[in-house]
Amino acid sequence: MESLSRISSLVETARDLTLEAASSANARGTRPSARPLPAQQIKKLLDSRNERDILAGLRQVIGMQYASSPPQPTLTFFPAVLKTLSTPYPSTRPLVYCYLVHHAEQDPDTALLGINTIQKSLSDSNPRVRAMALKTMAGIRVPVISQIVSLAIKKGVSDLSPLVRKAAALACVKCVRLDESTRPQVEEYLGTLLGDKQYYVAGAAVQAFMELCPENIELIHPNYKRLCRMVVDMDEWGQLATLRLMTTYARLCFPQRVKRVKHVKQQSQEQKAKDFYEDLEPDQQEEETKDDYDDVELTDPDLSLFLDTIKSLLHCRSSAVIVSVARAYLYLSPTNYLHHAVGPLIALLRSPDDIREVALHNIVQVCLYDPSEFVNHWRHFLIKSTEAPSVWRLKLEILTLVFPYCGKEIQDLVLAELEHFSRGHNAELVRESVRAIGRCAQASSAATSKRCLTLLLKQIHSPDPTLVGEAVEVVRHLIQRSPDDHRKTVIRLAKNLDSLTSSMARASIVWLVGEFAGIDPQNNIAAD
Repeated sequence: MESLSRISSLVETARDLTLEAASSANARGTRPSARPLPAQQIKKLLDSRNERDILAGLRQVIGMQYASSPPQPTLTFFPAVLKTLSTPYPSTRPLVYCYLVHHAEQDPDTALLGINTIQKSLSDSNPRVRAMALKTMAGIRVPVISQIVSLAIKKGVSDLSPLVRKAAALACVKCVRLDESTRPQVEEYLGTLLGDKQYYVAGAAVQAFMELCPENIELIHPNYKRLCRMVVDMDEWGQLATLRLMTTYARLCFPQRVKRVKHVKQQSQEQKAKDFYEDLEPDQQEEETKDDYDDVELTDPDLSLFLDTIKSLLHCRSSAVIVSVARAYLYLSPTNYLHHAVGPLIALLRSPDDIREVALHNIVQVCLYDPSEFVNHWRHFLIKSTEAPSVWRLKLEILTLVFPYCGKEIQDLVLAELEHFSRGHNAELVRESVRAIGRCAQASSAATSKRCLTLLLKQIHSPDPTLVGEAVEVVRHLIQRSPDDHRKTVIRLAKNLDSLTSSMARASIVWLVGEFAGIDPQNNIAAD
């Protein structure tokens, strides 16, 4: 019994000690107050020789620098912050560089005092320190140091670390913006960086190239094939820049070529035997016409290298890259490659609203070239009542482009969908739905056009004046295309003139009656 009581007392003591340790740990781990310290205390922290104090002071200054409500001036700490560059602590340098880039333009004389220390960091043994120093030097917006920045970029271009070379590529843009006179030197550096064997260095170089000198394609000629092979390994930003560059380059350097190929005619067995055993006389040979030949698009081998390489980018996680690949196929070789981009573009319709709208814009562009590619995906373009106007307008545009290439069953479903939304409460959607029915009628066969016209004429008796006015307006445009076939339609509209309340509908009917009155004076349908 004594042993059990002793064990229980020890357990209780251990539990108490554990609770005390946990409470003290929580007390030490509580976050400090978000309120900034007084200026004198911050300067005292910055002047300290302790790394923790210096880091705390720099964090206070950076927090005040980016405070949104209210913003607090931190320029008074410039000398104290700059003095911390001489400390051997690497943890403080990123914060000092951030402060220096932010305030260099406001006090350039003080900022120049730190240039010498940053230049020394360019020779540091750590490549991350060298890259950070190069980024900082290029970010200091003081025109006096433009040549120093140019020399730093030159040193970074030949650095053994790809991190430093990438930083040098991105610094080229800032150097030219700082001083335009450094452009020739920077373009020479870019020519070297574009030929780099590391894909992330080449991607950064392409971004800088597109910002500075996209028209100087002489720098691309020796590096074209290497960039084509590297594009799949670059990051998304590098891929976007490379796709844009290669699309422009291909349109300039690879003109479209077409070859005329003769049809292969199907011959019967008797004709083949006759041609084999008998020599046809020249006067018996059939004359060749233009219809006997087809134009076949020829793709340059170098262009095929680029188009085949970027095919795998259609499965990229970035929607911008997918759209860029689709545009490249549309502009460079739509006949042979565009069908590969149809599925990925449809998949983007399941993305958020902003991405979906961009995808719809690009689908419209593809449909203007070949709408038949999206016939099997027509269900993705059916309208939802909760969609934004910019989205359902694009969907209506796509439906009207795809409509003539659909079968009868699909056309019936599309027309039923448009008829449903033409009877809704949204005036804009009603108007656009009726116009879509009219566009479907214009681009379809005679039977389908007649059905669309009948559908529009049914809307005349609707109590909605917006629907009636828009329906009669669309009917007027359809009648104008073939007035001789719609004389009875005009008479039918004229009989409903007195019962209509829509001013737009009445004006359209009066205009039609006036037009038909002058076509055949013997059979005048007008009242006088």
